[in-house]
Amino acid sequence: MRRVGCCLLLLWLAGCANYTWTARLDGRPQRTVAFTTIENRLFPHRPGYEYELTQRLKEEIAVDRRLVLEEGNTDIRMKVALTRFDEPNLVEDLDTGLPAEINLIATADVEASGETVPGGRVRRRVTVSTSYTPGLGDSRREGMDRLWRDLAREIIDVASDVEWVR
Repeated sequence: MRRVGCCLLLLWLAGCANYTWTARLDGRPQRTVAFTTIENRLFPHRPGYEYELTQRLKEEIAVDRRLVLEEGNTDIRMKVALTRFDEPNLVEDLDTGLPAEINLIATADVEASGETVPGGRVRRRVTVSTSYTPGLGDSRREGMDRLWRDLAREIIDVASDVEWVR
């Protein structure tokens, strides 16, 4: 019985020897990216949202690891503009008339340029939405955190797209 266990362990280890660890799921090298503070083109103007999204994008790049944030000469130079923010009520409490669920919607225009970009420059628009429910203890701040996280992840997906940026 002990020999069988040892043989199985050796077979398992031999099978594992062919695997490599990488931060990238597709095995491609990480790309370097640079961007400045996100431009706020919201109307009506919502001051500060560009800073919240900029900070969240930097945090998500550090965690995601498909891109490496650098200054100077990089593979990709990204410009991001926050172009839409809406906060419509989805559900109203019939007793109080207060919002029971509120939707958060944000859109950003993403432009990438650089030598690895087909044609030198490309643009995409990304939109995300989430909601929060004050009556269930879900705060607006928690909803906004989810919105910026999801939008930052979409921007990273766009900047990491092999077909879009080679």
